[in-house]
Amino acid sequence: MATPHVTRPPRTQPQPFPKSTIYFTIASLNRELEFAIEHLGKLREFKFRREPIDAIIAKIEELRCWSNSEFLEVQVEREEKEIVPWERLSMAYDATLQDPNDVLLEADRIRRNRAADDVIREVERRQSAAKKKPSK
Repeated sequence: MATPHVTRPPRTQPQPFPKSTIYFTIASLNRELEFAIEHLGKLREFKFRREPIDAIIAKIEELRCWSNSEFLEVQVEREEKEIVPWERLSMAYDATLQDPNDVLLEADRIRRNRAADDVIREVERRQSAAKKKPSK
């Protein structure tokens, strides 16, 4: 029987900062790099050569992609480690809310599905046998 109280599961490996701070900081980095790209675009208006500006923008975009990839890869690993205890807690909480009759309803659904599967298999068997019979 599941516990009636929902409590926070212990963290497997504590994160040093709140998730919102991590994601906000990554978003801020992206925003600031976007501003740099916009400023470089404005420099084109001052008749600077286009090629160096385009090369710098390409480097910034490369840096942004690389940094997002690195930071988010680490964060995804953290999230994947942390999901297991939360998932267990959620399932335990759902079990406290489950109606005992739900088990009977689920069993009836499974029985009907199996019966339907048996009918389908029988029809397929008969069709296969009919195909194998030599025609007169």
